[in-house]
Amino acid sequence: MLEAIRLYITQSYLELIAVILSIAGVWLTAKEKVINWPIAIIACAIYVYIFFKDNLFGDASLQIFYVIISFYGWYEWLYGGKNHKELFISRTPLKLLIVLALISIPLSICLGFIISYTKSTVPYWDGITTGLSLLGTWMMAKKYIEHWLVWIITDILYIALYIIKELYLTAVLSLIFTLLAVYGYYAWKKQITVSFA
Repeated sequence: MLEAIRLYITQSYLELIAVILSIAGVWLTAKEKVINWPIAIIACAIYVYIFFKDNLFGDASLQIFYVIISFYGWYEWLYGGKNHKELFISRTPLKLLIVLALISIPLSICLGFIISYTKSTVPYWDGITTGLSLLGTWMMAKKYIEHWLVWIITDILYIALYIIKELYLTAVLSLIFTLLAVYGYYAWKKQITVSFA
């Protein structure tokens, strides 16, 4: 058993590096540390390669989006607040939540349809997780607390997807992300309570 684990890690060293960086990035996000963004850029660049290699085209494209939006999020967290100052945690306005939900459902279906023309064996599953991830990442860049709830749902879907695709380290990563998202939600909720007290 230990030999099988050692062999898997040896053959999957890039995945292991991406996993470690990704965990660090989400932990730093929960702690509201802006360094999470450059760490995310490196992890996502590694995952672009991994997912293309494993024919998860939606996830590979998503990682490219993550690299781009990480630069945006980095800027927003530093200068996206009032008077180009630090951006603070806030709740997503109800009207915006409705609009985001109405956009994400057809987006996920469309992505699944597009991915179905590739070698993917799970196109609609890949499309749904991709659509939800786009939503969650944009909300994170804007420091909306509800992004953590989107990630909890998305990460649970990813756990099953990665087990099916035999990306076991990444499945474990998604489990850790789920737990970190729960932690992040409550940590950010305390920050909102403090800032409005």
